[in-house]
Amino acid sequence: MDRGTITVIIGPMFSEKSGELIRRCQKLMQYGRKKVRAYKPTEDNRFGEDDIASRIGYRLPAGHIPKEMTPTVVSQVLTETIHADVVAFDEAQFFSEPIVELTEELARRGKHVILDGLNMDYRGKPFGSIGELLAIADEIVKLTSFCACCGSPDAAFTQRIVNGKPATLGPLFLIGDTESYEPRCRRCFVPPDLAEAERSKG
Repeated sequence: MDRGTITVIIGPMFSEKSGELIRRCQKLMQYGRKKVRAYKPTEDNRFGEDDIASRIGYRLPAGHIPKEMTPTVVSQVLTETIHADVVAFDEAQFFSEPIVELTEELARRGKHVILDGLNMDYRGKPFGSIGELLAIADEIVKLTSFCACCGSPDAAFTQRIVNGKPATLGPLFLIGDTESYEPRCRRCFVPPDLAEAERSKG
């Protein structure tokens, strides 16, 4: 049996991770004649409820599963993807730990699993199960964006913003867009503890 393949696409916000996932799935459908089944977190409805969407207009129909991946959810995905060649997960950092075992099981069943997600959270730490997914990946695609401060094309960090300033410590999960986040390079990224120190000085 084909052992399958795992591809993980990572990067900061605004690096077109979802766009890369969509383009790959569309090519596999159009040119490879593969059957694709895609999923997104139920909690992420920034761009509508029915599709995975990129900022430049790419869209891919997707099912919705909660970020808390209970055995029932895992069983549902395994059942729904029996006849799929490719299984895609958008915003994989939001899914709980069973996403790793589910990904491995899908690959064991011969599926090409494609996941995209943030490489780091707003603190500059590995986000959710992304580190484990990278460890089991056959292919890693690392994207960057343009730094919102200096314009460098190698922004790999996601800066959380509150009232126009780098955020101090807060909740790990906070779904938002340009009003709450911006991409930054290593030189311009301000971790929450340093942001707190700067505000204390002020």
